[in-house]
Amino acid sequence: MKNLFLLSGLFVMIFMLSCKKETDDPPSTGGTSVAKPELIVELKDRWHEAWQASPAVADIDEDGVQEILVARGNLLLGWHLDNEIVFRAETGGRIWSSPVVADLLPSVQGLEIAVASRGQIYVWDKNGDNIPGFPVSWRDELRSVAAADIDGDGEYELVAVTTNKLSENGQNDIIIAYNMDGSIVSGFPANTTGASGCNEYCYQTGGFDQNIALGDVNNDGVDDIFATQDNAYLSLHEGNGRAFDSNPIFEIPVKFNGIRFLHDYSRSKIGWSDNESVDNQAHFTNSAPAIADIDGDGTNELIVLASVQNAAQTDRLRGVALWVLNNDGTRPTVWEEPFHVSGYLAGLWDYSGTNVVAATNQVTVADIDPNLAGPEFIFAGFDGKIHAVDAQKNEIWAYTYTTSPQVLTGGVAVADLNADNSPEIIFCSYSPIENLSNLFILGADGKKQWQIALPKRGAMPVPTIADVDGDNQLEIIVSLKDGEDKLRMVQVYTVAGASKNSLLWPTGRANYLRNGCVPGL
Repeated sequence: MKNLFLLSGLFVMIFMLSCKKETDDPPSTGGTSVAKPELIVELKDRWHEAWQASPAVADIDEDGVQEILVARGNLLLGWHLDNEIVFRAETGGRIWSSPVVADLLPSVQGLEIAVASRGQIYVWDKNGDNIPGFPVSWRDELRSVAAADIDGDGEYELVAVTTNKLSENGQNDIIIAYNMDGSIVSGFPANTTGASGCNEYCYQTGGFDQNIALGDVNNDGVDDIFATQDNAYLSLHEGNGRAFDSNPIFEIPVKFNGIRFLHDYSRSKIGWSDNESVDNQAHFTNSAPAIADIDGDGTNELIVLASVQNAAQTDRLRGVALWVLNNDGTRPTVWEEPFHVSGYLAGLWDYSGTNVVAATNQVTVADIDPNLAGPEFIFAGFDGKIHAVDAQKNEIWAYTYTTSPQVLTGGVAVADLNADNSPEIIFCSYSPIENLSNLFILGADGKKQWQIALPKRGAMPVPTIADVDGDNQLEIIVSLKDGEDKLRMVQVYTVAGASKNSLLWPTGRANYLRNGCVPGL
């Protein structure tokens, strides 16, 4: 599996935020205290607002100077730290999800940048020129795009999920995959072409928020496609389009894509509930999944945070649940029922008329406690808290970041900000109401180290952590929701003493391939 952070010298990432007021809380005991983040620059252009796209930091033209790349509205902008805009590329619509930044075409000098914009995928070279074959158009809206070698040819492909399913030949498709010449990968769309092998018991429908992870889940050395969607079912495909088979313990479906994820494992096996007003089931509308080997057996598991509703779909305010699955739909023994956080404050619904959206049900996978077996899972509930759960399904801490139903977070980054081998948890909050949002830094023990106020409506994207200026000291980059004309859109903080020795999940979707995959755990 290719991983962007193995490409040494290509990327440096940075954390940006804006500041209204600051609270100097005492540091936690989760490792050495982190120095207070210092605002070093506010990057600006016009009024373009952000959606869910985390920044990227990379030397795209390989001149030794990092660019700070941020999606704003229908633009992909790149700055140097002196506030000079050195990259500008325009699309036909908003860019919802984080840009892919990688050497997607080794024959072309420099790095390439790919984004999903409404129903199109754009790929640009270091100068902002379209790569031949792009943009390509599929179905509006594509709210995720990620890169991996899904067909084993040694080259990257781009994979996206749409909110607007394709219905043909008695099947539905939400996943599309493109080669780097703009042609569609053989076998896609997988269900409507028949490549998946799906029957009438496959249930695909649209995915609404960064609903894709790419990684090898069957140990064949080739990355697979895991997609979440707006129902109680999931999609899992090989790179040739074939859908993974379900385990024979499931009575009706023959494919993973037909398994109904009821909390009660026995009910999931038969595919129905005999008490629909009571029984819980998953709903994966805004789920941003992950892939990692959580038990050290050499095989990756599927990890996903879902909202919870009753099987009758008459009560949708039952919180969130964390799922761990095998590639045949079975569940590891300790995960036979998901970890359920039942509290509900806010997060399921968009804030109407504000362009401020519902919470991304995003799980971050990182080893934040070396005394516990396997990695930990860090995620926001609908209860105003950040939760940390170990690989044995034990909650190790929960931190309350808000008690207001008007405040949410898009998810967390994890990095060791002070080189003490104890990583920190970094996240931003956002709100439809001004002056309620903050940047937070927690210790590995879940105790607050810093809380720094963000301007206006805060920041919806996950922040990015990187060394922007090459001084071996980490910065935090925040893409603010609001663009204040010629004033600020992105803020960069430096953290004294921060070293890039441990970037465990330093940006949205784990890395600049945006694949949600964490190898080597």
